[in-house]
Amino acid sequence: MSRNFIPLKFLRLVTLFLAWAWGITTLGAGINAFVKSKRDTDSIRGLVRPPITVSIGTKDVFQSGFVVTAVCAIIAALCALFIGLLLLDISCRSTVSTRTLTVQYLSLGFLALWLFATQIAVTDFVATRSVKADAFVFGVQVPDRLVKRIIAGLGLKTAYRSYDYLKLIAILPWFTLLFSVIAAVVTFMASARAHRHVNSAGVPPTRREKPATANNGATSNQTV
Repeated sequence: MSRNFIPLKFLRLVTLFLAWAWGITTLGAGINAFVKSKRDTDSIRGLVRPPITVSIGTKDVFQSGFVVTAVCAIIAALCALFIGLLLLDISCRSTVSTRTLTVQYLSLGFLALWLFATQIAVTDFVATRSVKADAFVFGVQVPDRLVKRIIAGLGLKTAYRSYDYLKLIAILPWFTLLFSVIAAVVTFMASARAHRHVNSAGVPPTRREKPATANNGATSNQTV
């Protein structure tokens, strides 16, 4: 393949950069959410003294949020790699980016699908669920109604949507998903153009037929 042919190079560069930027943004929001969630959980546990113990349940949103953050980190890493390969192609030092377009759009498409499936769960958890708090006195569980009254009296928030850092986790990954899908589609289009270019360049030129006059002359000589 010719090093001068780089399909949709500027459009690929822009879409990959946007997917990378939103992946990094979501990664930062995810790390921030985990740090602040641990801080808030520790502060709630610090409000009670033995023999009272408190169990804070955030396993549902924590596990899904961890997967979303990890997928966004992978998207950002791959986009950075693809941008680097594309810049190498543009500088005419290699053709590896153009030769790996199929791998690029398949990997981005798979990660976008994975992110979509997980982000639906995170969005639902943040919108509808709350922190599960259980209290125990000498190992005996306190009734839920009493626990809720105590939490309300202390002015604590239990709904996930009450925490801004969780709302960011429910919103930002959708932008990462959007630009990952766009980058995958643009890369697919570039791959299709690259295949068409290879096919058109590989067609051998048609052989020209010999002039008919030469054949006629040879026939006349044989007759004589």
